[in-house]
Amino acid sequence: MVFLELRIKNVQKPRFREKILGYIVGEDSVFKLGLMCYEDIPGGKVFELFTVVDKYNDYPLLSYVEVEGDVGYGTLLGQEKYFDEIHKFIPKLKYYVSPWNTVLSLVSYVEGKTLSSENFRKRIAIKDNKFARGWNNFFTTLNQESFESIIKKIKVSFTVKII
Repeated sequence: MVFLELRIKNVQKPRFREKILGYIVGEDSVFKLGLMCYEDIPGGKVFELFTVVDKYNDYPLLSYVEVEGDVGYGTLLGQEKYFDEIHKFIPKLKYYVSPWNTVLSLVSYVEGKTLSSENFRKRIAIKDNKFARGWNNFFTTLNQESFESIIKKIKVSFTVKII
């Protein structure tokens, strides 16, 4: 089991607005922890964790989501251990963890939808943003069903401390 702890301020000034395609891997009250994949260079795929405030429980655990919201930042402890667990199953996985353990967090005016595996595959085929291109590049190297089974094997304990 991997222990992840988010430390986030209760009042934040939104920095910008972002639309993310991701996979929800953990939850604690109204906070959801997601895994996103983006294209850093043409043909590239880099994984990173993000959080989203889900007041109405619209995004269930272990589901694909397309969410958009105002971005704030939080500190997520334990990211390296989580990616090390994934790395045991997917050796060539590239990921990014900030030196300060900072993660992007969609904190206000969050809207989005849950996508089935098939609809997510269709959505990323459009390749209209860096997240769609990153997931598309990743799923050309690894089967989508294999990815889902690997992520389900990794148990996550996600807690949030509001400071």
